Amino acid sequence: MSGVISLTILLVIYAASEYVSRKTNGIIDTVLTISVLALIGFWTGILPKDLFANSGVEEFGMAIVGLMLASLGTTINLAELKRQWKVVMIAILGAIGSCVLIVAVAVLVKQKNFGIVGAPIFAGGNAATLVLLNAMRAKNMQVLSTYALAVLTFQNIIGIPIATYAMRREAHRLLQGSGSELQEGRTEITTRRRPLQLSALFDTPIINLAKLGLVASLSYGVSLLIHGTINYLVLCFILGIIFNQLGFLDDHIMDKTASSGMITFLVTIVILASLANTTPQTVMSVLLPLLVCLIVGTIGVVITSFLTARIFNVSVSTLLDFRSGTPVLFITLTVNCDDVTW
Repeated sequence: MSGVISLTILLVIYAASEYVSRKTNGIIDTVLTISVLALIGFWTGILPKDLFANSGVEEFGMAIVGLMLASLGTTINLAELKRQWKVVMIAILGAIGSCVLIVAVAVLVKQKNFGIVGAPIFAGGNAATLVLLNAMRAKNMQVLSTYALAVLTFQNIIGIPIATYAMRREAHRLLQGSGSELQEGRTEITTRRRPLQLSALFDTPIINLAKLGLVASLSYGVSLLIHGTINYLVLCFILGIIFNQLGFLDDHIMDKTASSGMITFLVTIVILASLANTTPQTVMSVLLPLLVCLIVGTIGVVITSFLTARIFNVSVSTLLDFRSGTPVLFITLTVNCDDVTW
């Protein structure tokens, strides 16, 4: 099959999955639909096993992941995080609580590997999945790779309904109040030139992509210097925040590259590339660990959040979207993932 046909098939599958996600308000995640359609295609023989390889996007997608992680750092508003420090701390502690409980239960039932893989993905989403998949593919761990994808794709089915309920409840509480809490979030916008901020002449899509590439390359170099103690992708995120604060990377810079859709597509394909080698038996073997991970993780984050919310005197309704604090947790849990003894 030619490269253009393989690429078109993947684009059509991605487009159909995105449509399903929009129609279900995100409850059925894009990645989940892609996974289901791809697996059906591979298992029935409709799709060739070398579809991902023939499309030519796999290697380029891996190269582009660093740019996306660097751009993620430009979405972090440190001033707002500082203002909302209580909610940030509770979110982080809630995510840590879920991870601790997932690993503890996994150790108790003698399934330590499933706990080590499931915990950071439950808390960290796509970014943590990419880091862990790299480590597992290097060690040819197909079952754990399938399990990682399953946790990533099914967590929204539990997380989004809980978060939606909580946010509606909190919005109702704020609207019933005096309005002072709504006014609290309004801050003065001040503009000042930052040390590495470039002139408007450099604000073009290709230059913004080049700047992301430079930060990603620097991250890779730093990772080599420290012998991989901190994963390259984690450094991309950290340096993305730093260079955003210095002004070299604009806020939400990916929106200015005119390529965010294609980059998201490429990164998603990289995550799902191992589906071609996934068998029905492998999927069946991870269903029980998946169910346990999702249930235990949700219990852990809810209990931890409720307890810490009482300590910080924060409304518990604002805390049930348990992925709001995951960028920091993602860094914490994936620092040495390449050196894990499985």
